[in-house]
Amino acid sequence: MKNLFLILFIFLLISCGEDNPEQSSSSKNILENFSFTTDTLVVNPGEEIINLSQGVRNSSLDESKTYFYLFDLASTQMNKINLDKLILEEQIPFEKEGPNGIGGNFISTARYLPGEEFIFSSFQNTGVFNKEGEKIVDLSLKPDEIKIEGLSENAQYNLTSQIHISSDKKLMYSTPSDFMEGANYLVKINLENKTGNLIQMPALDKVGEFNIVYELEGGVSVYLEQLFFQEIENNFFLSGSTTNSIYKFKPGQDSLELFKFDFSLVPNEKETPVRTKVSNQSDFDAEMEKVRTQIAFDKLIYDEKTKRYFRFGRIYEPREDKESLSKAQVFLFAFDENLNLIGETEIPELDKVPNSSFFKDGKLWTYVNVEDELGFAVFTFNL
Repeated sequence: MKNLFLILFIFLLISCGEDNPEQSSSSKNILENFSFTTDTLVVNPGEEIINLSQGVRNSSLDESKTYFYLFDLASTQMNKINLDKLILEEQIPFEKEGPNGIGGNFISTARYLPGEEFIFSSFQNTGVFNKEGEKIVDLSLKPDEIKIEGLSENAQYNLTSQIHISSDKKLMYSTPSDFMEGANYLVKINLENKTGNLIQMPALDKVGEFNIVYELEGGVSVYLEQLFFQEIENNFFLSGSTTNSIYKFKPGQDSLELFKFDFSLVPNEKETPVRTKVSNQSDFDAEMEKVRTQIAFDKLIYDEKTKRYFRFGRIYEPREDKESLSKAQVFLFAFDENLNLIGETEIPELDKVPNSSFFKDGKLWTYVNVEDELGFAVFTFNL
């Protein structure tokens, strides 16, 4: 009887363990045997030209990921590219000046919004525009129109940095920065009554600690680490290149949920401090190299098919001189839909992080320039 009881007890333990496969698989590294294949696809522009002089920095996707919208600052046209057919389908013009002007100088944001509307942000003008080029929501905010307690004066002039707006266009979020002080902020603004408040994100203070400023006579040279502000599946995410910490929150909320991770392949954040203010070019280059050769993380990439998040990391090799090509160790990290870490791996086949990546139909698409034509390297992951 005693042996029979022991066998039954062991069987119950095994059965209880099998009832929760998610818990048992959460400790498994899904990238342990990671490999990939790639194909290169090229977009046919027809009789038109897709200007790639700025790469695809100002690009975005529609909800179905059928269309890739690429803004051309030189012509102030939005290129509408059909990814299923790999053709340039339309070029949508916008005015530089006037009441419907988007601005003629540096445009920090040029992004698609649902309903084929577009949000543009520049020092001159910020707003939401329809496809006909008409401004339908004015988002321009002058420092004397709105005061936000705790926001530095320099950041006050940068209120439209990385802006996101709620679906009803009543709330605006932005991440103004003060690079002179190495500070990054998250601001929530009520567009109806022109009031705003600061939302703390202390886990990302690490981003500003690695900015480097070299003040010249009549100018300034700046090296900035990146702060990422993304909207994915109706949630907002904040992350930075210097740390693996990630904040998540829903539109309308003021509280942020923090996710921190313990990576085994790389440090969880940059560790070697740098001088953030230098007085000569030699020191500027030396401190910048110190930053580059530490771990850096890219923004989140979401795969709707598997409901997983991915994030690249990289550590640049030291350069012998300024003309040397930058090569890096490249790492990939995987998270489930609740942002639990489920995989990490180094990718020795790559010496740089894929550029401007997004998932479409379960495959990772990344921008490549193919003899001055818009192309995509499409990665199929084997997990």
